[in-house]
Amino acid sequence: MADEKTTVKKSLSYEDITRKNYKVFDFEGDWKRHQGVLECAGSILIYGDSGHGKTTYAMAAAKELTQFEKVFYNTAEEGMRLSFKRSLMLNNMKSVKSKITFQKETYDEMVLRLRRKRQPKVVFVDSVQYCFRGKRVTDYYKLIEEFNNTLFVFISHIDKVGSPKGTVAQEIYWDCQNRILVKDFKAHIEKSRCGGDEVEPFVINEERAAARELKLLRKS
Repeated sequence: MADEKTTVKKSLSYEDITRKNYKVFDFEGDWKRHQGVLECAGSILIYGDSGHGKTTYAMAAAKELTQFEKVFYNTAEEGMRLSFKRSLMLNNMKSVKSKITFQKETYDEMVLRLRRKRQPKVVFVDSVQYCFRGKRVTDYYKLIEEFNNTLFVFISHIDKVGSPKGTVAQEIYWDCQNRILVKDFKAHIEKSRCGGDEVEPFVINEERAAARELKLLRKS
């Protein structure tokens, strides 16, 4: 039996919902076709195998999002290594250097950062597996509920059958606004709640995508 003292939320009418304004990221051109119109809340999942272009795609997405908000990129897995510096330079992140910052942080360290005033409203987490070490699915929901005016972009490894690796990544897989599989330097929208293109992929790197296609043709 429900506690009589529990407050029951008022149900909303059609007009209540349609009059509400939402903060969105309204891209232009190919990014709009690809991602649709994102809400500045909840999560996006980018997943795929190593060597297929996840980091390159994440960097490109981060650059696009700096049009709207400052971005924080948590390089929890790679850290401030030479390879990460190389990624920044290859993807010309210098062009948006005033709008994006980077750090290697655990889940708890990241939460402490985001509780400070005037923090970025777009947060990339690379990767889910490293940032959420020792954490549970409930910690994912605590994160997006506490920072409900922040968009989290999660990057995930895959397991042997090609699914996002681990229970947290699996939960994000079902909960996210856009689910994006990166394969052979193409980003495929597998599921979109934002009007993203679920048919035609976004080409991350034309030269490398063409080379990968040629390699696959030779194998077959």
